[in-house]
Amino acid sequence: MKKILLLIIIIITFAACEKPSDCTKRYFSPQYKSYLLFNNNSYWIYKDTLLGIVDTLTLETQYVRFNEYCSVGQPPQETLEQNYKSSYFKGNNNYLWAAAGMASSSEFQGGSLLGYYNDNGGIIRDSLLINGVYYKNVTEFSFSNSKHCRAKDIGLIKRDFQSFTSADTIYHFDLIEYHLN
Repeated sequence: MKKILLLIIIIITFAACEKPSDCTKRYFSPQYKSYLLFNNNSYWIYKDTLLGIVDTLTLETQYVRFNEYCSVGQPPQETLEQNYKSSYFKGNNNYLWAAAGMASSSEFQGGSLLGYYNDNGGIIRDSLLINGVYYKNVTEFSFSNSKHCRAKDIGLIKRDFQSFTSADTIYHFDLIEYHLN
């Protein structure tokens, strides 16, 4: 009886364990790339519509890598790492703001300054008027006192977010100029 009970416990233990990922390779979609991937030294200049502050975001470095590793919940996939320099806001080591994405979830996360993106979410707008320019194919993501709008093949065109130091200050940055290398 003890042997049968031990065998049942072993079978239940193995059955309860998570099965490994199917190890299907995941790549970023063309849509994802068109909203987020740009060449190094591309830049976007914004002006706050209320405070008059000008901020330039420059893409300092960008790496798309393929991670072959496969485990439970971790399929082999492309990953994106980006570092932006802000002319107004100090980032890590008073210099860079990091952002990252994973192909398996189609998500991009850059915090309040750089915003969020997901192929399967957000509001999709045919166009958005900013500073007299109509930007087409716009995605909008809002969360926790922030809103970020991206235009296809242009990037981040609008950034509204709460100050890092004062909850009373909300920044409203609209794109005024950009240069894609």
